[in-house]
Amino acid sequence: MDDGGDGADDWLDERTIASVRGDVRAFWDSLEAQAAQNVAQIAYSVDGRTFAYEAPLTASLPVGGYVTLNTPDERTYLGQVVTKSVVHREGAQLGLDLDVADLPGVPEGVNLSGVSDRLQAPALEGTGTLLGRVETDGFQRPGAGDTFHRATIERADAALVDRYLAGSERHARLPIGRALYVDGEATVRLDAPGFSRHTFLCGQSGSGKTFSLGIVLEQLLLETDLRIVVVDPNSDFTSLGQLRSLEEVNRVRRDPLSPDAYDRLAERYREATAGLRVFRPAAVAGDDDEVLRLRFGDLSRTEQATAVGLHPLADRAEFNTFWHILDQLGGRDYSWDEVRQAIARDYSEAARQLGLRIENLGIADWETWCSRGESSLLDTLAGDDWRCLVLDVGTLGTPSERAVVSNAVLTDLWSRRAEREPTLVVVDEAHNVCPRDPADELVAISTEAVNRIAAEGRKYGQYLLLSTQRPTKLAENTLSQCENLILMRMHSRSDLATLAGIFSHVPTGLLEEATGFGLGEAVLGGRFVQNPTFARFDGRLSVEGGSDVPATWARPHE
Repeated sequence: MDDGGDGADDWLDERTIASVRGDVRAFWDSLEAQAAQNVAQIAYSVDGRTFAYEAPLTASLPVGGYVTLNTPDERTYLGQVVTKSVVHREGAQLGLDLDVADLPGVPEGVNLSGVSDRLQAPALEGTGTLLGRVETDGFQRPGAGDTFHRATIERADAALVDRYLAGSERHARLPIGRALYVDGEATVRLDAPGFSRHTFLCGQSGSGKTFSLGIVLEQLLLETDLRIVVVDPNSDFTSLGQLRSLEEVNRVRRDPLSPDAYDRLAERYREATAGLRVFRPAAVAGDDDEVLRLRFGDLSRTEQATAVGLHPLADRAEFNTFWHILDQLGGRDYSWDEVRQAIARDYSEAARQLGLRIENLGIADWETWCSRGESSLLDTLAGDDWRCLVLDVGTLGTPSERAVVSNAVLTDLWSRRAEREPTLVVVDEAHNVCPRDPADELVAISTEAVNRIAAEGRKYGQYLLLSTQRPTKLAENTLSQCENLILMRMHSRSDLATLAGIFSHVPTGLLEEATGFGLGEAVLGGRFVQNPTFARFDGRLSVEGGSDVPATWARPHE
């Protein structure tokens, strides 16, 4: 272009060219936007079990959400979206010729060539699972005959979802909260017999894990006769038997209770928790608590030797002396004081070294030990006058004491497996009890005990519910035996990959949604739900213990 000339090239300055290009781009964008709006919202199924779909970008079809699919022959299916992605579909090839010669003010000889391109229409596409063919009296499991080539797809009605989630009335159903991604209210219920499979609850700090586990325990107490033992390292469930006020309960419920409904529920809960017993160390035990104590004789020989730090080969003399002293005491009802006295009466050099070892380790100062004549936790465990035991091991003085109590309980439960008494063993912060890499021999014993229950406990009626923030820190053999999953907010991609490999019955696309969960939100999978289900836990009845320190220090200065 010649800046000093007066010809056609002078007229085609950069501003004019940019303006024409802008008009062309705007026109092209409007065509693509219209093409995107014209994307059909349809689905098809080639196997009668799954479906694929396409829809406009504006379609509200969240991953994990429920949809209805209506076929031309008037069949209706309930489905669940499993994957969703944005694609750009190629549309028609369009050409745009620009003839500016006749426009006013355009010098003679000016010509702009046209443009040609293929429309790109952005759209959603994805896959899902057919949950059931909708019938007048319920849902029919879809099969090979339920294929279709074209069906409309839209968000499912809340009433239809609620009907599906209600499940069978043949078993107790445990309402734990509301379904996510539903336009309206739909209650999520867990199928009680599903807890005859081991359960894993996972969520990072602040996800609502403790609150949600409390709801599960409350509903098991209310709706079943299952015995429950809770190993509680953070004092989170020591108030499981204490009801919140009506105002506090309604604060965490989507559907507030009336005073009459609250009174009825409170009465039911008091009856259900009549057999609840909380065991706490003497230093913190309240009037309604049992004192958490063990007899030294309650421990297995392996646990006794490990607690004292004795190795049968490295400490041959002390170990042998210790063994003979215990044999002389006889039975299993001897106390730690009796063990010390027996050691003091043995004047051998090995016994003297043994006494020094015990004094140096400070084992005699543990508040865990019963004195002669005092009842032990295992006495209660062996009885039949309890429904739920909460063991507040977190307030014990040392990690070794906590490990000894956990070991004693787990080992004793396993020794009673022939009684075939259905019992749910709940281990909170399970990575401390059965870690992948035990820190010492005491923890290795509890890891082995949990592994035994995980591998063989089901046939004896012993079921696990393990809760932790980090699945990769849990013993792999234990985690692989779990079939039920409650996954709350989890940002770690490596943890999600681990879970995807173990809980393959939950689609990876659903697990990945955990990175965006809010407080109390979870994906549920396994035997206690009909299909992987997104839920928000609500309606906890009992007081939650072990709460965080209030952040009053963060208030602005006046």
